[in-house]
Amino acid sequence: MKLSCKQKNLNIALSLVSRFVASKTTTLPILNNILLTTDKGRLKVSATNLEIGINTWVGAKIDKEGAYTIPSRLFMDFVSTNNDEIINISLKDNSLLLESDKYKAKIKGIDSSEFPLIPNISNSSPITVPAGEFKQAISETVFACALDETRPILNGLYLIIKDNKMALVATDSYRLAEKTINLKNNIDTNVSVIIPARTMVEVSRIINDEEEINIILGDNQIQFNVGETELVSRVIEGNFPDYKQIIPKSYSVVSDVDVNELKNAIKMASYFVRESANNIRLKIEEESLVVSSFSSEVGDSLSQISAKTQGGGLEVIFNAKYILDVLNIVSSASVQLKFNDKMTPCMISPVDAKDYTYIISPIRVEE
Repeated sequence: MKLSCKQKNLNIALSLVSRFVASKTTTLPILNNILLTTDKGRLKVSATNLEIGINTWVGAKIDKEGAYTIPSRLFMDFVSTNNDEIINISLKDNSLLLESDKYKAKIKGIDSSEFPLIPNISNSSPITVPAGEFKQAISETVFACALDETRPILNGLYLIIKDNKMALVATDSYRLAEKTINLKNNIDTNVSVIIPARTMVEVSRIINDEEEINIILGDNQIQFNVGETELVSRVIEGNFPDYKQIIPKSYSVVSDVDVNELKNAIKMASYFVRESANNIRLKIEEESLVVSSFSSEVGDSLSQISAKTQGGGLEVIFNAKYILDVLNIVSSASVQLKFNDKMTPCMISPVDAKDYTYIISPIRVEE
């Protein structure tokens, strides 16, 4: 194995794949390493934690084919600190020799034959999605995934494809987020799969200026091709809840509110209850919305902001975090709050948005 490549490009690749290197506590030392492989005139850089695997390609001048694994942290530190333009890499006596104009190093690694196989899913046609829209859809839904691992199916994003539309859905049983994307290419079959939340966050990270992302489904696995990078992940087995049944078909109270004003009012109220249950009270009136909170140990807060409401006269209690989470990702200047009563779910959505749904359940307390 002998090659040379630009420090800048290699550093970018290592920064990308290093997130998938297993922790040092793993029982498999090879998982602490990055795999370098010459591949058709390029250098392939790979890492895996056995849950997610990643391959990315770097332009290189290949003098001799080969493959080797090298400790991730040490290799990254050498490359990121190196300010020479070109780094020469060669394999000799079970060590990787790294040379540039000013720096030289020899790092011991592990034979590439011990590195776990990262599957390449190529037995089905890719599903092409606009990369920017997919990234936005992830950010607008993934925060609603459950953190509690007692119900694994809620720890992922539910991806559905039907009638040339893709939907991403997340719920932790207290709130639900759904985003719909129109697909350009015709999809012959319906698709439904649950993808781990961490996988989707990492897919979002690797999307930069690409116009499209290709998604390939395999047996219990899913692959995302983004530019020069492939990410392969397991999927979560099980049946996602029938979430459509919890979304109200209509609402009796609709209130339009400025996003920034509502966000500030919610934050102000949350300061007084953050050490307790984080519950705040919303009082919806015809021309205003009153946000209040009370703590017997800390004190109380009350904020009144302007609102345009149809069918007002309602008081509801919510977890402040669940409202702030969606307000932090909304790009529009105002949102609509839609209610029926203090016991049923509320919808929060950007004004005139038909492709995004966010539902939160109220807190039920004894009066």
